[in-house]
Amino acid sequence: MKYTVSNTIHKPIEEVILKFKEPEGALHWMEGLEKIVHISGNPGEKGAESEFHFMHKGKNMVIRETILEQNLPNQIKFAYASQMGYNEVEIQFEKLTEQSVRQINNSYFDLRGMMKIMGPLMKGFFKKQSMKYLNGFKHYAEQ
Repeated sequence: MKYTVSNTIHKPIEEVILKFKEPEGALHWMEGLEKIVHISGNPGEKGAESEFHFMHKGKNMVIRETILEQNLPNQIKFAYASQMGYNEVEIQFEKLTEQSVRQINNSYFDLRGMMKIMGPLMKGFFKKQSMKYLNGFKHYAEQ
């Protein structure tokens, strides 16, 4: 399953990227994220691995993140592995004006088990969740 969602952040690209690179920044804009545990590599760089610990509907969930590509301020690509399967997310930042940036999220999922069957039926839910994170970051960056 693949999809793309985007929004516009009303801040200069330099400020947006500084906010995006904050090591603990995701705790402020990823709903349900309780902690990030660095596992290996240099944080924020290609090859770095971390565990994201979420609380979702009363259940703990751990997702392992690996940075696949890091070409900021233009683009960064992550791999996420969990019990549900594998997910790649590419975030692109496109300068629109001196005071605005388009944030684009390209997502690819390879789901497992029941999620493999349910995934195509739940594409709208996945897109909605990705938009929630994009809008959460937008709000955080514009503060």
